[in-house]
Amino acid sequence: MAYENFKLAIYCPAGFLKNVEFETLEKDLEFFKRHLDISKVYLETHRGADTVPREKMLRIKEFFERQNIKTSGGITATVLFGNEELDYYRIFNTFCYTNQKHLDKLKEIVQYTASLFDEIILDDFFFTACTCPSCIRAKGNLNWSEFRLNLMTKVSSEYIIKPAKSVNPDVKLIIKYPNWIESYQETGYNPQAQVELFDYVYTGTETRDPVYTQQHLPRYASYSLLRWFENLKPGKNLGGWFDALDCIYNIGSYLEQANLTVFAKAKEITLFDFSHLRNSVFVPALGLQLQHLDEICKYIENPIGIPVYHPFNSYGEDYIYDYLGMVGVPFEPTPYFPENCNIVFITADCANDKDILQKLKNHLLAGKDVIMTSGFLKAMQGRGIEDLTSVRVTDKKVFTNLFAIKTEVCSFSKYVYGKKEILIPVLEHRTNASWQEIVAISGENNFPILMKDYYAKGTIYTVTVTENYSDIYNLPPEVLTEIRKVFMKNFDFYINAGEKIGIFAYNNGTFIIESFLPYRTKINLHIKNKNKKLVDPLKASELKVSMISENENIYEINLEPTSFRVLKLEN
Repeated sequence: MAYENFKLAIYCPAGFLKNVEFETLEKDLEFFKRHLDISKVYLETHRGADTVPREKMLRIKEFFERQNIKTSGGITATVLFGNEELDYYRIFNTFCYTNQKHLDKLKEIVQYTASLFDEIILDDFFFTACTCPSCIRAKGNLNWSEFRLNLMTKVSSEYIIKPAKSVNPDVKLIIKYPNWIESYQETGYNPQAQVELFDYVYTGTETRDPVYTQQHLPRYASYSLLRWFENLKPGKNLGGWFDALDCIYNIGSYLEQANLTVFAKAKEITLFDFSHLRNSVFVPALGLQLQHLDEICKYIENPIGIPVYHPFNSYGEDYIYDYLGMVGVPFEPTPYFPENCNIVFITADCANDKDILQKLKNHLLAGKDVIMTSGFLKAMQGRGIEDLTSVRVTDKKVFTNLFAIKTEVCSFSKYVYGKKEILIPVLEHRTNASWQEIVAISGENNFPILMKDYYAKGTIYTVTVTENYSDIYNLPPEVLTEIRKVFMKNFDFYINAGEKIGIFAYNNGTFIIESFLPYRTKINLHIKNKNKKLVDPLKASELKVSMISENENIYEINLEPTSFRVLKLEN
């Protein structure tokens, strides 16, 4: 039975297709079909040294179409012509886009692929980090980001889109973006321009392991990046793509990518790749999980969250909202400043917007709230941020594991310890010009963790970001909960819990709580509106209140390792 709420595709790399025997292909497909409902395969024509011959590709295309599986083309823009082409090192052997021989080869590959397929996806190697003499000369006085953004936009138009449509006017072209959003501009990825050039975009939702791989991605990025692309140009983000690389240590981490891709409301899921997944342990588990996720989609509508402004071509605090997403704050990243929202989260990435200060002032003058990181504050010092707060970031650092919360007049009423000492930047402020909500304590001194200011009709919160972002996970649950309450002041609920718990919220009152932990845990779910009841929509049953406070109903929620619960608030 087909999935009702998303389509499933598998990407087939050129090296595999070039050498596969049809008997093997048939056997492998039977394995996939036992566990998955496959709507489409992306058949790659070129990758590195491998280009699939036309006759072989036509037979493969016919084979899948006989199985009622749609076929689309794929291209990986890596090159290996001969030793003479490797005189200059390029990461992953991507094309040099100032080398005319490479450009001509790319055009040839694109036209060949367009002659076979009505839809083509570019794997996420369509970038450049080339610093050969030719690129250095072409760059001139531009910086690398400016040069590469201009270059790859031109290549997209002149060597991808125009050549493809000259051969096949009906062909639809998809650009798949990798999961390293803060690095796009340094490698020539230009979503701002390319979204208008390509027919569709695709989102890389691979996270793998954040510790032992060179891509140190918080796992929440599988969700947040897809949402950023959904908000880039609604309707043009075709789906999410993930793989099983570096996941063998924990199948749960593989399935987690599927969870977050579906939670973000991907229209299509692409699995990379056919050759690695055939006869693997991942496929049966994924088959069961996708059935479950398809059922869950019946209960979730449009994702909502605290708007995060992440401008085009920006960086500053890489993945900081993904780290906070891993401690129970639902986010909705956008490349555009969210003028119509009551609250906005601002990170150091936003300092790249030359108009950001005026946007914040207008937001606050309208009676809306701003939450900003210490990284944004530091980046904006001397640029006018002093109009909004007396808080300043110093060059000093301090180790601490003791925190104080809940001020009563001049003193704090609650003191809590973290799991270990962590390093934080020292922020200073003018007493009673700005107010301390949470502090860290070291010796006979305390240091801001959460500050509050007022500007016109709005409120500004400043959150101190730990020097090692993952130390956010080592903040005491009580501190994390107070921070969550600020972020979620416009929501009917929040959680009281430690680290590595994700929240995914939807506009129909449904929300999902997911554990990223490797062990069983319990959390307390606080419902602010006591007139609302909490139900489990999958079981069609109401949950019983565990505790009642003056203003809240509190529910104890059990979570198994790498698992999730679907819940809903009803009147």
